[in-house]
Amino acid sequence: MAINIILRGIISVFAIGIAMVAFMPAVWDLYYNQDLWVDAPAEALATRDNIYATFMALPLFMIGAVFLWSYMSTTRRDYGY
Repeated sequence: MAINIILRGIISVFAIGIAMVAFMPAVWDLYYNQDLWVDAPAEALATRDNIYATFMALPLFMIGAVFLWSYMSTTRRDYGY
């Protein structure tokens, strides 16, 4: 059972990395190469930068969730119900 959970955790972390590599060029293009940002006010640019930073931090939270799931899966108790 533990080997299965470890393998699923490793595959999940790799999948998160592959998704970030696949989608980050599109996200970067949406955030920085659009004409609507040229005349945008400073507040809109600050909001754009905050959303981009949050998107960059998202994989850390996702990997943390995978590790939490793995830990909870390996330490659960079976009471024989």
